[in-house]
Amino acid sequence: MNTPNLNKKGRARRPKNTITTKSGATLKVNRSINDRRKAGVAARAAEKAEYLSTLPKNRFMRVLVRLQPRRVAKYWFSRDGGVMALKLIGISFVLGFILVIGLFAYFRKDLPKIKDIAGTSFGGSTNYYDKTGQTLLFQDYSKSKRTSVLSKDISPFMKQATVAIEDKDFYKEGAFNVRGILRAAAHDATGGSTQGGSTITQQLVKLSKGWTNDRTITRKVKELILAQELEREYNKDDILTGYLNLAPYGGIDYGVETASQDYFHTSAKNLTLEQATMLAAIPQAPGGYSPYSSPKYNPALTMDYFEPTALINRQHYILDKMVQQHYITLAQATAAKKVDVLAQVQPQAQSRYTNIQAPY
Repeated sequence: MNTPNLNKKGRARRPKNTITTKSGATLKVNRSINDRRKAGVAARAAEKAEYLSTLPKNRFMRVLVRLQPRRVAKYWFSRDGGVMALKLIGISFVLGFILVIGLFAYFRKDLPKIKDIAGTSFGGSTNYYDKTGQTLLFQDYSKSKRTSVLSKDISPFMKQATVAIEDKDFYKEGAFNVRGILRAAAHDATGGSTQGGSTITQQLVKLSKGWTNDRTITRKVKELILAQELEREYNKDDILTGYLNLAPYGGIDYGVETASQDYFHTSAKNLTLEQATMLAAIPQAPGGYSPYSSPKYNPALTMDYFEPTALINRQHYILDKMVQQHYITLAQATAAKKVDVLAQVQPQAQSRYTNIQAPY
């Protein structure tokens, strides 16, 4: 006869690792972390054994059965599948981070820093002033004309028009726009015309490094690296000013100050709304949008490449963009569209000595 397992008070002993609820039910509990771990391992082993018992013994057939869409879906929507997905995502993030750091280090090692975003070392014109420093006596240049100016010496209309058409999120985003890059890459891959996805910061890098005609992947990676460094070291206004000092405005004109002086015989600070929007339209296609691509404005030419209708259409488009982005009012845009801005364009000087003062 078996004697019952009793305690000192004569009551039946509870099994180890159990508790009895008020209703009289007996529940298993883990007395320690190690017990809990062992219980978890045993439970998973039992589940695995039960699952394997439903599969064929042949290894090849077992793989085919596991790849059935219903079984695959059931696994990935189960707790184990969720845990595995989180593990894979975590590993992907780590590997991606390591890859990005490795690429950065590989491409950055041969890249010098961009120390001159104002463009003073880019080349262009040598300007001679009188003793007051206010009157320009002579602007000497060879293949290009460019005069660097400070931010305060550029019309707000010019800055706003450039941001509106070139990079509307310039003040909100970082050095590059991932969506813009992917959109441009997809457009190029499908055989469409070359499409830009660059921010103003990236365009400044390309201009300062002379990379405007280099569209290789290696150059693009270097561009992104330098653009990120520019955003870390300079504020947005500095970057925008640097771009405006280097941007091409047709012919030999580089930089907004030179373009303002040549096209309208005024300084960049005094540009009107219609003048600023016309200049902001040119950098996308200087060969076709610049009036100096026509013998009418540049007597040195014999062929006419200028597209006046396209230029004015783009200028009006920029005005619309400025209204949408709340830089100007609709009334201002409407008034600017009525101005014949091409009638204000001055012929390009045919000699660097044309406007020289006090030649002695």
